[in-house]
Amino acid sequence: MDRLEQIRATILAEVSRLPPERVPVAAAAGRWLAAPVRAARAAPPQTCSAMDGYAVRAGDVAGTVSLPVAMTVYAGDPPPPPLAPGEAARVYTGATLPPGADSVVREELVREEGGRAAFSRTALAGENVRRAGEDVPEGGEALPAGVRLGARQLALCAAVEAGEVEVVRRPRVALISTGDEVAGGRTPDSNGPALAAALAAAGMVPERRAVGDEVEAVAAALARGLEGADAVVTIGGVSVGARDQVPAAVERLGGDVRVHGVPMKPGKPFLFARVGGKPVLGLPGSPSACLVAFEVLARPALLKMAGAARLLRRRVPLPLAEPVEGRPGRARFLWARLEEDGQVRPVGHDAAQVKGPALADALLYLPEGTGAVERGRPVEAWLLEDDA
Repeated sequence: MDRLEQIRATILAEVSRLPPERVPVAAAAGRWLAAPVRAARAAPPQTCSAMDGYAVRAGDVAGTVSLPVAMTVYAGDPPPPPLAPGEAARVYTGATLPPGADSVVREELVREEGGRAAFSRTALAGENVRRAGEDVPEGGEALPAGVRLGARQLALCAAVEAGEVEVVRRPRVALISTGDEVAGGRTPDSNGPALAAALAAAGMVPERRAVGDEVEAVAAALARGLEGADAVVTIGGVSVGARDQVPAAVERLGGDVRVHGVPMKPGKPFLFARVGGKPVLGLPGSPSACLVAFEVLARPALLKMAGAARLLRRRVPLPLAEPVEGRPGRARFLWARLEEDGQVRPVGHDAAQVKGPALADALLYLPEGTGAVERGRPVEAWLLEDDA
């Protein structure tokens, strides 16, 4: 574990999951499960046909045979009567299988004429049959705790008739942009909307405000944020300049600064503190550095509060589409585009850039000690997926 990973582990150890609450499934989109979802109904609820065809007892269809068609069953029909030996049933996709039937021969292999079905090959037991409860048995676990409820997960909840689910309360995050240039409107606040959108996409409830560079004003904004939020994220004011007031404001409120400065580029002036038992995550003001620090250190901590099982982005080794210059030292992060051929191409190289992050769909991680990297060498790519 390198120094950066140790720092992240320290921060994660300092934050806890928020309390759970029960909500209707219809209101649970985007939330993380605090407890497993149990099936009130099996999926599928009855043994059914996986396609249009003819239900038979497999032992009755050995090679080319002809059987009388005793019944027709459609999806949604009441459960049919048992299938007698030596009979076939015309069934359609999703139809409940007659008791006794253990195979469905797809219709392309059968010719029906005069109330009889002529089979062109041997039937196999279990073929094209969906057994009751094979997806999820009644009372079984449909989804584990820590899963985020998206479209596909909500479909499963509906299938097993889970009317309510236990989810983690949405984290309320006070997002404070600092700096006279931002508060006075002289410089566009690109970081504020970016992080507000990132927090909302992660299922959190952000509340934005801006404040100037006076330490009293920063301390007051922190205090207001801490009153109504579960965590505070500040932007700017965390370096060591004369107007970087966040560390001093934290101290005025009796807070404890646990991390100040991290060995990575961009994003070195990062701060983590606790004030009144709540986390304060201080991000640098340069746009690229701000977003990198959020991805590497702040987002995982906030996801833990939200109840997510997976705190880090999906990571895959991908070859570089072009060489990258650099010297060993701090860990480095580069915004990159995924090419159609599976390579990754860096976009932008400056901590203040805004366009590079906007074009990127991956963040490349070069561990500390990594120097120049040649074209074609695999590097660790963090996939910037919106639903992750």
